[in-house]
Amino acid sequence: MRQPERGYRYSLDSLLLAEFCRPRARERILDLGAGVGVIGLLLARHHPTVSVIGIELQRDLALHAAANARANALEERCRFIRGDLREAPRYLPPEHFHRIVSNPPFRRTGTGAVAPDRNRAGARHEFTFSLDDLTRTAAALLRFGGALDVIHLAERLPDLFSALAASGLEPKTLRHVAPFPGTPPHRVLLSAVKGGRPGLRTLPLLVLHDGEKTPTGQAVAAP
Repeated sequence: MRQPERGYRYSLDSLLLAEFCRPRARERILDLGAGVGVIGLLLARHHPTVSVIGIELQRDLALHAAANARANALEERCRFIRGDLREAPRYLPPEHFHRIVSNPPFRRTGTGAVAPDRNRAGARHEFTFSLDDLTRTAAALLRFGGALDVIHLAERLPDLFSALAASGLEPKTLRHVAPFPGTPPHRVLLSAVKGGRPGLRTLPLLVLHDGEKTPTGQAVAAP
């Protein structure tokens, strides 16, 4: 996997989301805010009949994603586009995808410290797109019954639910992620379905490390 030497670096969040996804055979998958392509490439590698399109605004990250697809011999099923995901309904077919995945920026603009590197800042803060932008685009491009799978901050779960409801996406599967035993969850993994019926299934808590900062069996299995 290629990624910039400085600034943006992919993290465990991408690996957790890729493991959380459960695509069916021959699904068409769209990765919004693809970065260097980690999520889409993992899905294509572990599910050999799916196809993936990734959209990434930052030119150098999109170039790394395309190079990673070639390096892993997945370029026939993984294609990466440099573009603004907010404009994606203009250049991608409507209601075309079975599944959309995203590891979006976690922080609202105006909150928290902003990284000096442009790519890292864009990955952390909602400078280029918001939760509302993400869910609107997903609703336009998902087939009826298709799923949006995301990872986000646990503290922003109410914002995520609100954005999903406004776009007609029904939360269906939720998993909280905690860094250590006995600590509050800091991440959530959530799958929402376009046109889905009400009813949320909550999976067991995923604990990443034991008290000695050693990865737990759950965390080792997840990526």
